[in-house]
Amino acid sequence: MLATIRENLAPRHLGLVGLCILAWAYMSLFRYDSYGIEEAAALDLLMNWSIVHQIASPVAFFGMPDLRAILFIPLDMHWVGSLPAAKVFTMLILFGTALMYYKWSEERYDNEASMMATTLLLIAPISLMQTDALGTGVYLLCAFVVSAFLDRLLHESERASPSWFFLQILVCTFAVSLHPMGLALPLALIWRWSFEKEHRNKARKMIIAMILATAVMLFLRWGWYGMDAAAANPLAILADAIIGSPLLHPANSWGIGLVVADLGIAAIIATLLIHRRNLDSMTLMLTFSSIIGVTHADHAWVLVFWATTLFLGMPLLIQLNERIGWRGITGQRGLVLICVMVLASIAMSTARNYKNIGRLELKSDTDMVISVLAREAEESSTDKFLAASQWPARTLLATRRDVLPLPPANKDMSDFAAKIRGITHVAFNPQLKTQHDLARNFAALSDTYKTIALIPGGVVLKKSAADTHQSGGQHPNAHTPPHSGKTK
Repeated sequence: MLATIRENLAPRHLGLVGLCILAWAYMSLFRYDSYGIEEAAALDLLMNWSIVHQIASPVAFFGMPDLRAILFIPLDMHWVGSLPAAKVFTMLILFGTALMYYKWSEERYDNEASMMATTLLLIAPISLMQTDALGTGVYLLCAFVVSAFLDRLLHESERASPSWFFLQILVCTFAVSLHPMGLALPLALIWRWSFEKEHRNKARKMIIAMILATAVMLFLRWGWYGMDAAAANPLAILADAIIGSPLLHPANSWGIGLVVADLGIAAIIATLLIHRRNLDSMTLMLTFSSIIGVTHADHAWVLVFWATTLFLGMPLLIQLNERIGWRGITGQRGLVLICVMVLASIAMSTARNYKNIGRLELKSDTDMVISVLAREAEESSTDKFLAASQWPARTLLATRRDVLPLPPANKDMSDFAAKIRGITHVAFNPQLKTQHDLARNFAALSDTYKTIALIPGGVVLKKSAADTHQSGGQHPNAHTPPHSGKTK
Protein backbone atom coordinates (compact mmCIF):
# COMPACT_ATOMS: atom_id res chain seq x y z
CA MET A 1 0.00 0.00 0.00
CA LEU A 2 2.80 2.41 0.88
CA ALA A 3 4.52 1.56 -2.40
CA THR A 4 1.33 2.41 -4.30
CA ILE A 5 1.03 5.73 -2.47
CA ARG A 6 4.65 6.59 -3.24
CA GLU A 7 4.11 5.80 -6.92
CA ASN A 8 1.00 7.96 -7.22
CA LEU A 9 2.16 10.80 -4.96
CA ALA A 10 4.04 13.33 -7.09
CA PRO A 11 6.01 16.23 -5.58
CA ARG A 12 3.38 18.68 -6.78
CA HIS A 13 0.80 16.87 -4.62
CA LEU A 14 2.94 17.49 -1.55
CA GLY A 15 3.23 21.12 -2.60
CA LEU A 16 -0.56 21.47 -2.81
CA VAL A 17 -0.93 19.90 0.63
CA GLY A 18 1.63 22.37 1.96
CA LEU A 19 -0.28 25.29 0.43
CA CYS A 20 -3.53 24.09 2.04
CA ILE A 21 -1.83 23.91 5.44
CA LEU A 22 -0.29 27.34 4.91
CA ALA A 23 -3.68 28.77 3.88
CA TRP A 24 -5.18 27.51 7.14
CA ALA A 25 -2.27 29.09 9.05
CA TYR A 26 -2.73 32.43 7.28
CA MET A 27 -6.45 32.56 7.99
CA SER A 28 -5.94 31.66 11.64
CA LEU A 29 -3.44 34.52 12.01
CA PHE A 30 -5.42 37.25 10.23
CA ARG A 31 -6.88 40.04 12.30
CA TYR A 32 -10.64 40.18 11.85
CA ASP A 33 -11.41 43.77 12.74
CA SER A 34 -11.58 46.83 10.51
CA TYR A 35 -8.06 48.09 11.18
CA GLY A 36 -4.67 47.60 9.57
CA ILE A 37 -5.97 47.92 5.99
CA GLU A 38 -4.02 49.92 3.44
CA GLU A 39 -5.78 53.18 2.55
CA ALA A 40 -5.67 52.56 -1.21
CA ALA A 41 -7.07 49.02 -0.79
CA ALA A 42 -9.84 50.34 1.45
CA LEU A 43 -10.74 52.88 -1.23
CA ASP A 44 -10.90 50.15 -3.89
CA LEU A 45 -13.23 48.04 -1.77
CA LEU A 46 -15.50 50.92 -0.80
CA MET A 47 -15.74 52.12 -4.39
CA ASN A 48 -16.90 48.70 -5.55
CA TRP A 49 -19.27 48.23 -2.63
CA SER A 50 -20.93 51.55 -3.44
CA ILE A 51 -21.31 50.70 -7.13
CA VAL A 52 -22.53 47.13 -6.62
CA HIS A 53 -25.21 48.17 -4.12
CA GLN A 54 -25.90 51.53 -5.83
CA ILE A 55 -25.41 53.43 -2.58
CA ALA A 56 -24.58 57.12 -2.42
CA SER A 57 -21.17 57.33 -0.79
CA PRO A 58 -18.51 60.03 -0.36
CA VAL A 59 -15.77 57.69 -1.63
CA ALA A 60 -15.89 59.40 -5.02
CA PHE A 61 -14.27 62.42 -3.37
CA PHE A 62 -11.38 60.47 -1.84
CA GLY A 63 -9.19 60.29 -4.92
CA MET A 64 -8.42 58.19 -7.97
CA PRO A 65 -8.38 54.47 -7.00
CA ASP A 66 -5.71 52.13 -8.29
CA LEU A 67 -6.57 49.32 -10.69
CA ARG A 68 -6.89 46.73 -7.96
CA ALA A 69 -10.50 47.85 -7.95
CA ILE A 70 -10.94 45.91 -11.19
CA LEU A 71 -9.62 42.71 -9.61
CA PHE A 72 -11.93 43.21 -6.64
CA ILE A 73 -15.09 43.40 -8.77
CA PRO A 74 -15.93 39.65 -8.80
CA LEU A 75 -15.06 39.46 -5.11
CA ASP A 76 -17.26 42.41 -4.17
CA MET A 77 -20.20 41.13 -6.20
CA HIS A 78 -20.44 37.96 -4.10
CA TRP A 79 -19.01 39.01 -0.71
CA VAL A 80 -19.78 42.70 -0.53
CA GLY A 81 -18.73 44.31 2.74
CA SER A 82 -16.56 41.35 3.79
CA LEU A 83 -12.97 42.15 4.69
CA PRO A 84 -12.13 38.48 5.44
CA ALA A 85 -13.12 37.59 1.88
CA ALA A 86 -10.80 40.29 0.55
CA LYS A 87 -7.95 38.95 2.68
CA VAL A 88 -8.49 35.39 1.48
CA PHE A 89 -8.58 36.68 -2.10
CA THR A 90 -5.25 38.46 -1.58
CA MET A 91 -3.83 35.30 -0.01
CA LEU A 92 -4.78 33.31 -3.11
CA ILE A 93 -3.15 35.97 -5.30
CA LEU A 94 0.02 35.60 -3.21
CA PHE A 95 0.03 31.80 -3.51
CA GLY A 96 -0.53 31.93 -7.26
CA THR A 97 2.20 34.52 -7.62
CA ALA A 98 4.62 32.38 -5.60
CA LEU A 99 3.97 29.39 -7.85
CA MET A 100 4.67 31.49 -10.92
CA TYR A 101 7.91 32.74 -9.38
CA TYR A 102 8.81 29.12 -8.66
CA LYS A 103 8.24 28.29 -12.32
CA TRP A 104 10.37 31.21 -13.49
CA SER A 105 13.19 30.45 -11.07
CA GLU A 106 13.15 26.74 -11.94
CA GLU A 107 13.51 27.52 -15.64
CA ARG A 108 16.25 30.10 -15.13
CA TYR A 109 18.22 28.47 -12.30
CA ASP A 110 17.25 25.09 -10.86
CA ASN A 111 14.53 23.33 -8.90
CA GLU A 112 16.44 23.36 -5.59
CA ALA A 113 16.96 27.13 -5.40
CA SER A 114 13.44 27.91 -6.61
CA MET A 115 11.83 25.62 -4.02
CA MET A 116 13.76 27.14 -1.12
CA ALA A 117 13.16 30.73 -2.25
CA THR A 118 9.43 30.14 -2.78
CA THR A 119 8.99 28.49 0.61
CA LEU A 120 10.86 31.22 2.46
CA LEU A 121 8.81 33.87 0.69
CA LEU A 122 5.49 32.28 1.64
CA ILE A 123 6.37 31.83 5.32
CA ALA A 124 8.02 35.24 5.63
CA PRO A 125 6.35 37.56 8.18
CA ILE A 126 6.22 40.38 5.63
CA SER A 127 4.12 38.19 3.29
CA LEU A 128 1.59 37.60 6.05
CA MET A 129 1.58 41.29 6.96
CA GLN A 130 1.00 42.44 3.38
CA THR A 131 -1.75 39.88 2.85
CA ASP A 132 -3.49 40.89 6.06
CA ALA A 133 -3.32 44.57 5.05
CA LEU A 134 -4.41 43.88 1.43
CA GLY A 135 -1.03 45.38 0.63
CA THR A 136 0.26 46.70 -2.66
CA GLY A 137 3.37 44.51 -2.54
CA VAL A 138 1.46 41.29 -3.24
CA TYR A 139 -0.16 42.71 -6.35
CA LEU A 140 3.08 44.29 -7.56
CA LEU A 141 4.86 40.94 -7.42
CA CYS A 142 1.95 39.40 -9.29
CA ALA A 143 2.09 42.08 -12.00
CA PHE A 144 5.84 41.61 -12.44
CA VAL A 145 5.73 37.86 -12.96
CA VAL A 146 2.67 38.01 -15.25
CA SER A 147 4.39 40.68 -17.32
CA ALA A 148 7.57 38.58 -17.52
CA PHE A 149 5.66 35.60 -18.93
CA LEU A 150 3.81 37.84 -21.40
CA ASP A 151 7.12 39.35 -22.47
CA ARG A 152 8.48 35.91 -23.28
CA LEU A 153 5.38 35.10 -25.32
CA LEU A 154 5.75 38.37 -27.21
CA HIS A 155 9.38 37.61 -28.04
CA GLU A 156 8.43 34.15 -29.28
CA SER A 157 5.47 35.35 -31.37
CA GLU A 158 5.99 35.92 -35.09
CA ARG A 159 3.14 38.41 -35.35
CA ALA A 160 3.82 42.13 -35.10
CA SER A 161 0.94 42.82 -32.66
CA PRO A 162 -0.32 39.63 -31.03
CA SER A 163 -3.08 39.64 -28.43
CA TRP A 164 -0.44 39.42 -25.69
CA PHE A 165 0.65 42.91 -26.70
CA PHE A 166 -2.56 44.54 -25.48
CA LEU A 167 -2.65 42.44 -22.33
CA GLN A 168 0.89 43.58 -21.59
CA ILE A 169 -0.25 47.20 -21.81
CA LEU A 170 -3.01 46.50 -19.26
CA VAL A 171 -0.56 44.85 -16.87
CA CYS A 172 1.76 47.85 -17.23
CA THR A 173 -0.97 50.34 -16.34
CA PHE A 174 -2.04 48.13 -13.45
CA ALA A 175 1.47 48.07 -11.97
CA VAL A 176 2.07 51.80 -12.40
CA SER A 177 -1.24 52.61 -10.71
CA LEU A 178 -0.24 50.74 -7.55
CA HIS A 179 3.03 52.27 -6.42
CA PRO A 180 6.12 54.12 -7.70
CA MET A 181 7.81 50.71 -7.83
CA GLY A 182 5.38 49.85 -10.60
CA LEU A 183 7.50 52.04 -12.87
CA ALA A 184 10.05 49.22 -12.80
CA LEU A 185 7.81 47.21 -15.14
CA PRO A 186 7.81 49.61 -18.13
CA LEU A 187 11.45 50.50 -17.48
CA ALA A 188 12.48 46.83 -17.61
CA LEU A 189 10.48 46.18 -20.77
CA ILE A 190 11.81 49.28 -22.50
CA TRP A 191 15.34 48.25 -21.54
CA ARG A 192 14.82 44.75 -22.91
CA TRP A 193 13.16 45.77 -26.16
CA SER A 194 15.73 48.50 -26.81
CA PHE A 195 18.30 45.76 -27.50
CA GLU A 196 15.97 43.73 -29.72
CA LYS A 197 17.64 43.33 -33.13
CA GLU A 198 15.48 40.78 -34.96
CA HIS A 199 12.03 42.36 -34.58
CA ARG A 200 12.69 46.10 -34.69
CA ASN A 201 9.13 46.98 -35.72
CA LYS A 202 7.64 45.04 -32.82
CA ALA A 203 10.19 46.54 -30.45
CA ARG A 204 9.30 50.06 -31.58
CA LYS A 205 5.60 49.42 -30.98
CA MET A 206 6.28 47.98 -27.53
CA ILE A 207 8.47 50.89 -26.42
CA ILE A 208 5.95 53.49 -27.63
CA ALA A 209 3.06 51.61 -25.98
CA MET A 210 4.90 51.38 -22.65
CA ILE A 211 5.72 55.09 -22.68
CA LEU A 212 2.15 56.15 -23.52
CA ALA A 213 0.53 53.76 -21.02
CA THR A 214 2.88 54.91 -18.28
CA ALA A 215 2.30 58.58 -19.07
CA VAL A 216 -1.49 58.20 -18.93
CA MET A 217 -1.42 56.35 -15.63
CA LEU A 218 1.05 58.82 -14.11
CA PHE A 219 -1.36 61.61 -15.05
CA LEU A 220 -4.26 59.82 -13.35
CA ARG A 221 -2.44 58.51 -10.29
CA TRP A 222 0.38 61.00 -9.72
CA GLY A 223 1.03 61.14 -6.00
CA TRP A 224 -0.29 57.57 -5.64
CA TYR A 225 -3.04 58.37 -3.17
CA GLY A 226 -3.46 55.80 -0.42
CA MET A 227 0.10 54.51 -0.10
CA ASP A 228 1.33 53.76 3.39
CA ALA A 229 3.56 56.46 4.83
CA ALA A 230 7.24 55.99 4.06
CA ALA A 231 9.54 55.05 6.92
CA ALA A 232 12.00 57.68 8.11
CA ASN A 233 14.74 55.03 8.14
CA PRO A 234 14.56 52.40 5.36
CA LEU A 235 16.84 50.09 7.33
CA ALA A 236 14.43 50.03 10.26
CA ILE A 237 11.48 48.97 8.15
CA LEU A 238 13.56 46.37 6.28
CA ALA A 239 13.87 44.48 9.55
CA ASP A 240 10.13 43.73 9.33
CA ALA A 241 10.89 41.26 6.53
CA ILE A 242 12.29 38.90 9.15
CA ILE A 243 10.99 39.94 12.57
CA GLY A 244 7.46 40.88 11.54
CA SER A 245 5.06 43.65 12.47
CA PRO A 246 6.48 46.77 14.19
CA LEU A 247 3.67 46.36 16.73
CA LEU A 248 5.52 43.32 18.09
CA HIS A 249 9.13 44.48 18.26
CA PRO A 250 11.11 47.61 19.26
CA ALA A 251 11.40 50.44 16.78
CA ASN A 252 15.22 50.52 16.84
CA SER A 253 15.77 47.36 14.77
CA TRP A 254 17.88 48.95 12.06
CA GLY A 255 20.71 46.46 12.71
CA ILE A 256 18.62 43.58 11.40
CA GLY A 257 17.50 45.79 8.54
CA LEU A 258 21.15 46.45 7.69
CA VAL A 259 21.74 42.68 7.40
CA VAL A 260 18.72 42.31 5.08
CA ALA A 261 19.90 45.28 3.00
CA ASP A 262 23.41 43.85 2.69
CA LEU A 263 22.06 40.48 1.56
CA GLY A 264 19.76 42.08 -1.00
CA ILE A 265 22.39 44.43 -2.39
CA ALA A 266 24.93 41.62 -2.64
CA ALA A 267 22.41 39.41 -4.48
CA ILE A 268 21.50 42.19 -6.93
CA ILE A 269 25.09 43.21 -7.68
CA ALA A 270 26.29 39.62 -8.07
CA THR A 271 23.39 38.76 -10.37
CA LEU A 272 23.99 41.82 -12.55
CA LEU A 273 27.69 40.99 -12.86
CA ILE A 274 27.29 37.26 -13.53
CA HIS A 275 24.31 37.51 -15.89
CA ARG A 276 24.98 40.95 -17.38
CA ARG A 277 24.72 39.56 -20.91
CA ASN A 278 21.60 37.52 -20.19
CA LEU A 279 19.34 39.64 -18.02
CA ASP A 280 15.70 38.69 -18.44
CA SER A 281 12.75 41.01 -17.82
CA MET A 282 11.91 39.42 -14.44
CA THR A 283 15.37 40.07 -13.05
CA LEU A 284 15.30 43.65 -14.31
CA MET A 285 11.87 44.31 -12.78
CA LEU A 286 12.92 43.02 -9.37
CA THR A 287 16.15 45.01 -9.51
CA PHE A 288 14.59 48.28 -10.66
CA SER A 289 11.69 48.03 -8.18
CA SER A 290 14.07 47.40 -5.28
CA ILE A 291 15.99 50.55 -6.20
CA ILE A 292 12.94 52.75 -6.88
CA GLY A 293 11.28 51.61 -3.66
CA VAL A 294 13.99 53.24 -1.57
CA THR A 295 12.38 56.59 -2.44
CA HIS A 296 9.22 55.47 -0.63
CA ALA A 297 10.24 52.80 1.87
CA ASP A 298 7.01 51.17 3.02
CA HIS A 299 6.05 47.55 3.64
CA ALA A 300 5.23 46.99 -0.04
CA TRP A 301 8.87 47.77 -0.81
CA VAL A 302 10.03 45.46 1.99
CA LEU A 303 8.09 42.55 0.43
CA VAL A 304 9.46 43.23 -3.06
CA PHE A 305 13.00 43.66 -1.75
CA TRP A 306 12.79 40.43 0.26
CA ALA A 307 11.47 38.52 -2.77
CA THR A 308 14.34 39.95 -4.82
CA THR A 309 16.83 38.86 -2.17
CA LEU A 310 15.46 35.31 -2.05
CA PHE A 311 15.03 34.58 -5.75
CA LEU A 312 18.27 36.23 -6.86
CA GLY A 313 20.32 35.30 -3.80
CA MET A 314 19.41 31.65 -3.23
CA PRO A 315 21.02 30.34 -6.47
CA LEU A 316 24.14 32.36 -5.64
CA LEU A 317 24.25 30.98 -2.10
CA ILE A 318 24.09 27.41 -3.44
CA GLN A 319 26.90 28.12 -5.90
CA LEU A 320 28.99 29.68 -3.14
CA ASN A 321 28.44 26.69 -0.86
CA GLU A 322 29.51 24.31 -3.64
CA ARG A 323 32.74 26.23 -4.21
CA ILE A 324 33.87 26.62 -0.61
CA GLY A 325 32.46 23.35 0.76
CA TRP A 326 33.93 19.88 0.87
CA ARG A 327 32.50 16.66 -0.51
CA GLY A 328 29.31 15.21 0.90
CA ILE A 329 25.89 16.66 1.64
CA THR A 330 27.17 18.54 4.69
CA GLY A 331 29.96 20.23 2.80
CA GLN A 332 27.97 20.97 -0.38
CA ARG A 333 24.78 22.19 1.31
CA GLY A 334 25.72 22.86 4.93
CA LEU A 335 25.77 26.66 4.65
CA VAL A 336 22.53 26.69 2.65
CA LEU A 337 20.72 24.46 5.14
CA ILE A 338 21.87 26.57 8.09
CA CYS A 339 20.62 29.79 6.46
CA VAL A 340 17.28 28.23 5.48
CA MET A 341 16.72 26.73 8.94
CA VAL A 342 17.54 29.99 10.72
CA LEU A 343 15.23 32.04 8.49
CA ALA A 344 12.44 29.46 8.71
CA SER A 345 12.71 29.25 12.51
CA ILE A 346 12.55 33.02 12.90
CA ALA A 347 9.62 33.24 10.48
CA MET A 348 7.59 30.56 12.28
CA SER A 349 8.26 32.12 15.68
CA THR A 350 7.27 35.57 14.44
CA ALA A 351 4.14 34.24 12.74
CA ARG A 352 3.00 32.60 15.97
CA ASN A 353 3.28 35.96 17.74
CA TYR A 354 1.36 37.72 14.95
CA LYS A 355 -1.87 36.29 16.34
CA ASN A 356 -1.41 38.56 19.38
CA ILE A 357 -2.17 41.59 17.21
CA GLY A 358 -5.77 40.51 16.77
CA ARG A 359 -6.13 38.91 20.19
CA LEU A 360 -4.83 41.97 22.06
CA GLU A 361 -6.37 44.42 19.55
CA LEU A 362 -3.04 46.12 18.93
CA LYS A 363 -3.17 49.11 16.61
CA SER A 364 -0.73 51.35 14.81
CA ASP A 365 -0.56 55.04 15.67
CA THR A 366 -2.83 55.88 12.75
CA ASP A 367 -5.35 53.19 13.66
CA MET A 368 -5.42 54.52 17.23
CA VAL A 369 -6.60 57.87 15.87
CA ILE A 370 -9.21 56.15 13.70
CA SER A 371 -10.41 54.08 16.65
CA VAL A 372 -11.23 57.30 18.53
CA LEU A 373 -13.51 58.30 15.65
CA ALA A 374 -15.05 54.83 15.64
CA ARG A 375 -15.88 55.16 19.31
CA GLU A 376 -17.37 58.61 18.70
CA ALA A 377 -19.47 57.22 15.84
CA GLU A 378 -20.92 54.54 18.13
CA GLU A 379 -21.91 57.17 20.68
CA SER A 380 -23.43 59.58 18.14
CA SER A 381 -26.61 59.38 16.12
CA THR A 382 -26.32 59.16 12.35
CA ASP A 383 -27.42 62.74 11.71
CA LYS A 384 -24.92 64.15 14.22
CA PHE A 385 -21.74 62.56 12.93
CA LEU A 386 -19.81 63.66 9.86
CA ALA A 387 -16.06 63.25 10.04
CA ALA A 388 -13.26 64.66 7.93
CA SER A 389 -10.20 62.45 8.04
CA GLN A 390 -6.70 62.33 6.63
CA TRP A 391 -7.41 58.63 6.02
CA PRO A 392 -11.05 58.75 4.84
CA ALA A 393 -11.33 55.23 3.38
CA ARG A 394 -9.86 53.50 6.43
CA THR A 395 -11.96 55.70 8.71
CA LEU A 396 -15.13 54.87 6.79
CA LEU A 397 -14.40 51.15 7.13
CA ALA A 398 -13.92 51.48 10.88
CA THR A 399 -16.82 53.83 11.63
CA ARG A 400 -19.34 52.69 9.00
CA ARG A 401 -20.45 56.32 8.89
CA ASP A 402 -20.07 59.25 6.50
CA VAL A 403 -16.47 60.40 6.20
CA LEU A 404 -15.01 63.09 3.95
CA PRO A 405 -11.43 63.98 3.02
CA LEU A 406 -9.80 66.83 4.90
CA PRO A 407 -10.81 70.29 3.74
CA PRO A 408 -8.08 72.36 2.06
CA ALA A 409 -6.37 75.00 4.17
CA ASN A 410 -7.64 78.51 3.63
CA LYS A 411 -6.28 81.90 4.72
CA ASP A 412 -9.82 83.32 4.73
CA MET A 413 -11.11 81.99 8.05
CA SER A 414 -14.72 82.98 7.44
CA ASP A 415 -14.74 81.05 4.17
CA PHE A 416 -12.99 78.10 5.82
CA ALA A 417 -15.51 78.02 8.68
CA ALA A 418 -18.39 78.12 6.21
CA LYS A 419 -17.04 75.17 4.22
CA ILE A 420 -16.63 72.93 7.29
CA ARG A 421 -19.92 73.94 8.93
CA GLY A 422 -21.44 70.45 8.79
CA ILE A 423 -18.32 68.57 9.91
CA THR A 424 -18.56 67.33 13.50
CA HIS A 425 -15.22 65.51 13.84
CA VAL A 426 -11.78 66.00 12.31
CA ALA A 427 -8.80 63.63 12.43
CA PHE A 428 -5.34 64.28 11.01
CA ASN A 429 -1.66 64.34 11.88
CA PRO A 430 -0.61 67.95 12.55
CA GLN A 431 3.07 66.93 12.73
CA LEU A 432 3.19 66.38 8.98
CA LYS A 433 4.54 69.33 7.03
CA THR A 434 1.66 69.11 4.56
CA GLN A 435 -0.86 69.56 7.40
CA HIS A 436 0.72 72.57 9.13
CA ASP A 437 -1.53 75.12 7.41
CA LEU A 438 -4.64 73.10 8.21
CA ALA A 439 -3.53 72.80 11.83
CA ARG A 440 -3.26 76.59 12.03
CA ASN A 441 -6.78 76.92 10.60
CA PHE A 442 -8.27 74.67 13.27
CA ALA A 443 -6.18 76.33 15.97
CA ALA A 444 -7.91 79.57 15.06
CA LEU A 445 -11.24 77.77 15.58
CA SER A 446 -10.32 76.38 19.00
CA ASP A 447 -13.49 77.82 20.49
CA THR A 448 -15.56 75.71 18.07
CA TYR A 449 -13.51 72.50 17.72
CA LYS A 450 -12.23 70.95 20.93
CA THR A 451 -9.40 68.43 21.10
CA ILE A 452 -10.68 65.09 22.40
CA ALA A 453 -7.57 63.02 21.60
CA LEU A 454 -3.93 63.94 21.07
CA ILE A 455 -1.80 60.85 20.47
CA PRO A 456 1.38 60.08 18.49
CA GLY A 457 -0.63 59.22 15.37
CA GLY A 458 -2.48 62.50 15.22
CA VAL A 459 -5.24 64.59 16.75
CA VAL A 460 -9.03 64.22 16.87
CA LEU A 461 -11.16 67.36 17.08
CA LYS A 462 -14.85 67.48 17.94
CA LYS A 463 -17.27 70.28 17.33
CA SER A 464 -18.81 71.66 20.48
CA ALA A 465 -22.39 70.62 21.19
CA ALA A 466 -23.77 74.14 20.80
CA ASP A 467 -22.19 74.62 17.40
CA THR A 468 -23.34 71.19 16.27
CA HIS A 469 -26.91 72.02 17.25
CA GLN A 470 -26.75 75.33 15.36
CA SER A 471 -25.49 73.69 12.18
CA GLY A 472 -28.32 71.21 12.38
CA GLY A 473 -26.05 68.22 11.79
CA GLN A 474 -26.85 68.44 8.09
CA HIS A 475 -24.58 66.53 5.77
CA PRO A 476 -24.89 64.40 2.64
CA ASN A 477 -26.78 61.15 3.02
CA ALA A 478 -24.03 58.61 2.36
CA HIS A 479 -23.88 55.17 3.85
CA THR A 480 -21.64 52.16 3.58
CA PRO A 481 -23.06 48.80 2.46
CA PRO A 482 -24.39 46.37 5.05
CA HIS A 483 -21.65 44.51 6.84
CA SER A 484 -21.43 40.82 6.03
CA GLY A 485 -17.95 39.85 7.21
CA LYS A 486 -16.37 38.90 10.51
CA THR A 487 -15.11 42.40 11.17
CA LYS A 488 -16.17 44.38 14.16
